[in-house]
Amino acid sequence: MQFEFTAEQRMIADMVNEFATAEGSSECIRRAMSSDNGYLDETWQAMSRELALPGLLIPEAAGGQELSLVEMALVFEQLGRQLLPSPLLSTSVLSAVALCGIGDVEHLEQIASGDKTAALAELTAGVADFVLDAAEADWLILFDRDTSNLYLADRDNPNVVVESLPTLDQTRRFARVEVIDLSSIPLLGSGDAATQAVAQSIDAARVALASEAVGAAQQCLASTVTYTKERIQFGRPIGSFQALKHQMADMMVEVEAAISAVYFAACAIAEGQPQGSSLAAMAKVQASEALTFCASRMIQLHGGIGFTWEHDAHLYFKRARSTCNLFGRNADLDDFIASDIGLEASS
Repeated sequence: MQFEFTAEQRMIADMVNEFATAEGSSECIRRAMSSDNGYLDETWQAMSRELALPGLLIPEAAGGQELSLVEMALVFEQLGRQLLPSPLLSTSVLSAVALCGIGDVEHLEQIASGDKTAALAELTAGVADFVLDAAEADWLILFDRDTSNLYLADRDNPNVVVESLPTLDQTRRFARVEVIDLSSIPLLGSGDAATQAVAQSIDAARVALASEAVGAAQQCLASTVTYTKERIQFGRPIGSFQALKHQMADMMVEVEAAISAVYFAACAIAEGQPQGSSLAAMAKVQASEALTFCASRMIQLHGGIGFTWEHDAHLYFKRARSTCNLFGRNADLDDFIASDIGLEASS
């Protein structure tokens, strides 16, 4: 089988890459990290007005672009190169796919326009920990695992308590969500339809997250190659030393394996293949571990400067560690994958 992107898909990737490069300088990323929302409002508005990214997966009937997970993966790969902070993952993938699953056109239209942001929380006994962008979102989409009911609450709903949580990755924001009284919150859907909608949103989010990690890993490799070509030691570029070349070759192998996993999962889900959930989990594990490997090698091969706050290497390493635990810890996903191929989960 030969996989090749279409001209339109390559155009989307180039357009987003150009945007991310312009908006994702080190100075902009650090300003976003210290901002109230964790991202720059002007960047989010530009994503909405210039690229229409909030409507990426939303049907055209609701004002979106109605693209597939393959185009979504291309978008997140380019954004991941720069670690560009935005609510795109929580709003336009995780929340939007869940709303699409239950046919909620009214809220989808406001997401597609960029007017509203949203976060999805899966509640157990009324509580969800480490919910992406929950403290900054306009809406909280609440899935109660105990009843399989799906609700939507405004940010200022008095029956929902949101507490920001300190985390290692400063390019992402997480929060704890506790619901005091679910019966006072508008119901969006229930039963199998709601459960399936949330499951689909998690699959899509894992692919988007893996795509982000692929882009970030590629940037780690590119930055390291550039540095080792320029850094002179013993009268020659350090990139000419065999030990360093082999490490960068290993980085390349990890990146290429992750790219294959990501786009195979995206294609499988887009085509409705039954193993889509397992492939999304594999892509997330493969890509997050590839990013962890590449980010750690980037720090090591940059030498002393790679350990400093001023260099961006630590941002990629922190992103890698948070990615390994977002939308399911890698160890738990390994169990899920093992179960899918007929093996018993670890104790």
